[in-house]
Amino acid sequence: MRKHVIALLAHDASGADARALSATLVPLTSDPDIRTVRAALLALGTARADWAGEAVAACLHHPNMNIRKTAAVTLLHAGAPAAVPHLLRALGRDDNPGLRTALTRALGAVVGDARTATILAAAEATGDERARRLLLRALDGEVTARAVLALDAGASPVVPALLALVADGGVRLAAGSVADLAEPLARHGVAMPPDAPGGATAGGDPDVTALLRTGWDPGLALRIARRSMPPDAADVRELPSARTLLGHWLDLAAGTDEAGIRSRLVRCALRLCPGPWSADETAVLARYAGTVADAFGTAMGEGGAAGFGGELIDVLHAVAPHVSAGRRFPVVEALRALPPAGLGGSPRPEAAASILSLLRRFGAVLVRADLDRALAAAHRGADPWRAAPAVLREAFGVPGEGVALDEPAEWHAELADAVRTPEALAEFRGRYSTSAAAAGASRIAGTEGPVRPPTSPRSRHLLHALVEAYPGATPQVRARLVDWMTRLQPLDAPEWTIAETWAASAAAGAPARPARAGDLDQPRSAAQRSRLLAMLDAESPERRTAAALALRDWPEPDVSRAVLRAYLRGRIDVLPDRAHLRGRDDILPAPTSPDPVHGGELTAPGVLPERALRLVAQLPEDDLPPLVPLLVEWWEHGPPAVHAAARTALRRVPADALAHLLAPRIEAGERGLLDLLTGLRLLRTPTLTRAESLLRTEGRAALADGLVLLDGPLRTPGTAPEDTAALASLRTPSRVPAAPAEPPSLPELLDLARTGTPARVREILTRLVEEYAPGPDARPDPELRALVEELLRHPRAGVRLHAHRASRALFDRDTHARLTVLLLSDPLPDVVRRAVRTLGRAAWEPALPELVRLLDHAKPVVRRAARDAVVGFGGAAVPALRRAEAHARPDRRSLYTDVLAEITNGKD
Repeated sequence: MRKHVIALLAHDASGADARALSATLVPLTSDPDIRTVRAALLALGTARADWAGEAVAACLHHPNMNIRKTAAVTLLHAGAPAAVPHLLRALGRDDNPGLRTALTRALGAVVGDARTATILAAAEATGDERARRLLLRALDGEVTARAVLALDAGASPVVPALLALVADGGVRLAAGSVADLAEPLARHGVAMPPDAPGGATAGGDPDVTALLRTGWDPGLALRIARRSMPPDAADVRELPSARTLLGHWLDLAAGTDEAGIRSRLVRCALRLCPGPWSADETAVLARYAGTVADAFGTAMGEGGAAGFGGELIDVLHAVAPHVSAGRRFPVVEALRALPPAGLGGSPRPEAAASILSLLRRFGAVLVRADLDRALAAAHRGADPWRAAPAVLREAFGVPGEGVALDEPAEWHAELADAVRTPEALAEFRGRYSTSAAAAGASRIAGTEGPVRPPTSPRSRHLLHALVEAYPGATPQVRARLVDWMTRLQPLDAPEWTIAETWAASAAAGAPARPARAGDLDQPRSAAQRSRLLAMLDAESPERRTAAALALRDWPEPDVSRAVLRAYLRGRIDVLPDRAHLRGRDDILPAPTSPDPVHGGELTAPGVLPERALRLVAQLPEDDLPPLVPLLVEWWEHGPPAVHAAARTALRRVPADALAHLLAPRIEAGERGLLDLLTGLRLLRTPTLTRAESLLRTEGRAALADGLVLLDGPLRTPGTAPEDTAALASLRTPSRVPAAPAEPPSLPELLDLARTGTPARVREILTRLVEEYAPGPDARPDPELRALVEELLRHPRAGVRLHAHRASRALFDRDTHARLTVLLLSDPLPDVVRRAVRTLGRAAWEPALPELVRLLDHAKPVVRRAARDAVVGFGGAAVPALRRAEAHARPDRRSLYTDVLAEITNGKD
């Protein structure tokens, strides 16, 4: 009857009548009878009472689903801006399809075209992952691929969840395809749908295919790497989703302590992302240059010259400028240890010559043994007639074309005949030396007028001719030809033509210019070096700059040190050559020095921090950790420009290394240093976990949210050798009884308890109770208490309960009770119930506020245990109950008044 009366009242209501009617209908929306509420909502919708929108929206949270649906339909006609928060809250909570459709339509009716932006803003603001996914599901058919890419570029927090919904089909794109999102999908570890273009095919390696479909999984990647054969990725190597995993593979390899697994991970990365590499991929390789160099050394040590070691040659060319000096020497040694047959099977003629250029790029000075090894590899290759001259041109700096010897054709034929026997070559060499000297004299004597010097020295022409004649020489003559070339041009020396050019110029009548102290184009000599070094202290800035430019390419350490000092003190503006600064102990602090930071050039008197930071920006990431204390000091105390540059330099330090170096100061309370770690992917450590918790306690949630802490693998990388040794010791019977080992000390036991497996932790707790239980009047050890407090938050419930039992034996009554309070926030109801009973039996009054709070717990067993414990306190619990009752909602006050009544009746 009431429903029909409400419908009659709403019939034909409009204008002032409708407003007057709503004053009657709005109170009915909170009526206990659901039929009355539904009729009132329908009447308000019929009257289009948008002024009652907030009251209608409140019904979206009604316990009855039918009422919630009716309210959503009503808001389609009576919606108002005040209803938007209620609509978004309902979208993030309810998964009923019919209700969600009505909610989405009602939201569109209120906000219009801003519906998508409103939902995205709400999804970004919420911290509940389930609510975020439910909100994003309302964008089905509304969002485009370009919009998803824009959100990813802006580092929106909704991107991972949105990509997962797009990949699963929960959100369909309004424009574009899933293939357009291949790069962000792979970067966020979201599997590419199998039917999408760019998804993994089913015909390739099953493990690799599973990795590409399910997204990045370190466990699966390690399983692929540990196989005896590298992955067969022929079907997926050219897919974008496979190439985007390059950084993940190398990051996993960089965090692995076991050298063999590191090499295998790098090999898998290069199999799935082979060359040529894009600029972004080259940047990734450069970021992990040290890892690639270590993998090459490991591969060569395992005899992989013909396999993986050869595959890494091209990668070494790409990362050579970024490898630190400490890692260059092992790479050079490994390259020189390559057997002659290591690259002989390469189909490229320039493969053998590339070893020489690679040695130079890693800072090695070529010697005759390097040249002989490269020539031997060229002769074993597929095309020695082209490979051997390529090696000689690379070694001696001879151009491949455009150089012609100014000799007749008969002379070339005579040279071709002479390279067939050692005797003929020796005779030809003697005759050529005599004829060349006579030809030079005759040219001078028979010349009328001025004679111009030749455009290039004669020895360079001869060197080119010898290189061209090398393929036709017999094996007995080749070494003599190389000797002749080395005499004409020593290896890795400047062009050996100074005397020849001077003699030719003098013979041609060119006027000789007297050498002056101010000449900067003279050949390198001790006198020239002394003059240039003195010019670095000249009064004229132009002369100092000219001297620095002339000395910049000199490789001598004392020269580069002088240029560096002048630059750091502001006397010159020429930045020293990066190649001469890498690995210098006088620039980078030595790790073994007692004061590693202040032992280098960067902290010498007169050094300008701005100049030093520009120099640090040129160094590779591996060389930066020793400089962290100095950079932090500049970041803390420098002016704004120095502060910003120091922060940029610190952000280039490997994240975990930076966190490790800052950990002692963070533990000491300098939590402002955590600003340097915000946004970096950090391995979760006890120090960082405690710091994050303290930040939230202090109200600095924004800084705490900026810390990205990642849990490590289930097993620490590098444990394979330990496992092998343990299994071997178990299989081998011990005939000689081992000497009793020294029992571990208390600090060692504490460290083992923090890092061991759950079973090992429980064993150590039992041992601590047996060996370190204090006497009646002894005070508890602070370190022991800190350990038990950490273990009460352990992920395993068995460890938490064992630590709680141990605290009863290790500490006094008050300390044990304080530690028990920590378990009142445990995620397991049974653990909370045990803690409540313990505190109730102990009658420890400081725990009363927490026990009263548990009267409103979600689990009935906890509520009953809390009620019994609070009643057991008697009158002592009354103040805490009164305060809770005063702050409780009206519908929850009975939880506290009933307990108060029970306590009062018990007293009576």
